[in-house]
Amino acid sequence: MNARSRAIAIAVLIFAGLVYLFAWSPLLTVKSIETSGLPQEISESVVIAKSEIALGARLARIEPRAAENSLKELSWVKDVNVSRNWLNGQVSITISERIPVAIYKGKALDASGEIFVLAGKAPQGLPSVTASTPELGLVAIELFTALPEEIRSSLISLTASRASAISSWQQVGARKVKVMWGAADQVDLKVCVYQALLALPENKAIKRVDLSAPHAPIVK
Repeated sequence: MNARSRAIAIAVLIFAGLVYLFAWSPLLTVKSIETSGLPQEISESVVIAKSEIALGARLARIEPRAAENSLKELSWVKDVNVSRNWLNGQVSITISERIPVAIYKGKALDASGEIFVLAGKAPQGLPSVTASTPELGLVAIELFTALPEEIRSSLISLTASRASAISSWQQVGARKVKVMWGAADQVDLKVCVYQALLALPENKAIKRVDLSAPHAPIVK
């Protein structure tokens, strides 16, 4: 066997050894699975099962992209990263969950307009939004987030029939008041007018306030 043939034979043996090491050897298997970013209500076992990664599996046979795509089927998952550590055999699953800004049609709505099922209970203080589309719902949320805390905390529900017609039901003492905010603009002025109107003795029984044109409000 000449030098060239020996070199080829050695290369083939090295390649075969590497293939065995990565694909078949028990040395390179999943020895532990670590998760991070999970909501408190979701157990680690549920996420690991969904990823279809098992202890003892060959590291080389794990497809991070496939595991990520499987985990993204969970609607509350915004982003996920799966990585392998060849030295210690650890697989890391890092999840970023969607943050709800409102309840829309019985489900959660995040700031990007994505509708999803919450991993656990809805956080307190989330407004219930009624709108024909998630995008329109976000327009209503834009107005909601611009309102002062005292008005947000008394808000019962929020409705947007169109971008220029946003309204809310507010709990004012023992009664409910419907406030027609109009578009999500001039919010500071509208809030000042709203609070001034409620403070007037003659308005102690009002049920509707139209602030669409804050310089010419209408009460009923």
